[in-house]
Amino acid sequence: MYACVTEGEIRCTGQAIIIERLDYRGIFSLGGAVEPRGRLCYIDGCTDSLLIPPVKYGDACLNALFFPPQTNQTPHTHPSVRIGMVIRGQGVCATPDHQVPLVVGDIFVIPTDTIHSFHTDATDELVVIAYHPDTDFGAKDEDHPMINRSIVNGVSAKFIDEIRTKA
Repeated sequence: MYACVTEGEIRCTGQAIIIERLDYRGIFSLGGAVEPRGRLCYIDGCTDSLLIPPVKYGDACLNALFFPPQTNQTPHTHPSVRIGMVIRGQGVCATPDHQVPLVVGDIFVIPTDTIHSFHTDATDELVVIAYHPDTDFGAKDEDHPMINRSIVNGVSAKFIDEIRTKA
């Protein structure tokens, strides 16, 4: 299960990770359980699902990352911190200096621009939930499904400046 909670009290009878971001207005949402496989292709045979998408371009998001057995992920970095929790399986997160074993319930933080990769053995998958504080993805005032698919005389409202609401 996962959630974006904008106010109120949180109670949990199992393990949980709570990530709070100051000066960010998320949109209340609940979801789960996490599917067995991601809906989007990622890298090196891995998949992911966007559990809580960015409401607007640049907003935070929450992903489920799926690493199948025998994954040897290409070392890479991210332009912002990644915070996550292992929800299924086991594996290893490798950096140039460490090999960190990961099992269900482990919480991890990968600092900005840190080279890392995830690895699994021949029999185990690894599924993690990962928080991304920013994205280069999402709707914009001038580009979103409602404006794009509102058609006036055969033309998308996206292209009719005089009728679009100004921010």
